[in-house]
Amino acid sequence: MRARARGFGAPLQLAVLVVAGLLVWRLADVLLLAFGAILVAVLLNALSEPLTIRLRWPRPLALALAVAGLTVAIGGAVWLFGQQIAVQVATLGELVPKAWSALQAPLSTSPLGAYVLDDLQRLRHADGLVVQTASRLIQGSASTAAATVIVLFSGLYLAFHPATYLRGALHLIPPPRRARAGQVLAACGEALNRWLLGQLASMFLVGGSVGLGLWWAGVPSPLALGVLAGLAQFVPVVGPWAATLPGLIVAAAQGPQTLAWAAAIYLGASQFEANVVTPLLLRQMVELPMGLTLFAVLAMGVLLGPLGVLFATPLAVVAYVVVRHLYVEDVLGDRLLHPQASGGVA
Repeated sequence: MRARARGFGAPLQLAVLVVAGLLVWRLADVLLLAFGAILVAVLLNALSEPLTIRLRWPRPLALALAVAGLTVAIGGAVWLFGQQIAVQVATLGELVPKAWSALQAPLSTSPLGAYVLDDLQRLRHADGLVVQTASRLIQGSASTAAATVIVLFSGLYLAFHPATYLRGALHLIPPPRRARAGQVLAACGEALNRWLLGQLASMFLVGGSVGLGLWWAGVPSPLALGVLAGLAQFVPVVGPWAATLPGLIVAAAQGPQTLAWAAAIYLGASQFEANVVTPLLLRQMVELPMGLTLFAVLAMGVLLGPLGVLFATPLAVVAYVVVRHLYVEDVLGDRLLHPQASGGVA
């Protein structure tokens, strides 16, 4: 009987794995939204941590103040700049196609211009994933709003009651491995915390510098272009390039001097972020290899579409930490420095 039971064990385990894989594939969007809720909880925890550690306030009170402060900050920004951003976004939507049409005629008259136009066309096609993402979000605004509300409230529940969900996740792990699984989950949370804070700082600095620079250069809709440049930083490599294209097209319609200034502003902002902001924040954020980041964005975009692109980098951060702990350390036996010792997950 035991031999027969063992004989059925392997096929049963294989069947369970296949069913689990199919469920993960079918519920990929739901799982990505759940991961978004985890990011919200990580952000709230990062904002409340100084109050709980330095001022020794109760965690629920610190979290409530973090939620209130974040709500006031977002509401104030919308009240101050929301109408201007909406108007400039609408204007930008009209300017970009007109500027692109006006730019094609003079460029096509010379060999160098035709070469540049061909490169721009290829870049425009490469930008299709971002354009497709934006159009889907606009067309499905109701479902997007519902998903956003679900993510926000789920993130609140996770932030206020993390132990409940953590215990539930650890109960899925065999008892001898639970302690190690808890360590790895803690390391993933710390890495996401550091990455998210560094990413938010980068988004604010790049968006602000691009918006102010384009306003100074006389480029139309500078506030909308600055917001676009800041938000695009959340998707490394692909996002900044995609956000640069509409700004350069609009600037080109204003003349070669404005185009040169706009190109210098975008280049200066990217270099400032890469050579000044990132090194200063590197001690507080995860150091993810750029090649790994790029392939993660491309792979998640192909497999899971717009949501995959949006969450590709934080998912790569988690995968990077898990592989380093469970494979490099536990299987290969290499001992690595951790964020607390090295200042990053480098």
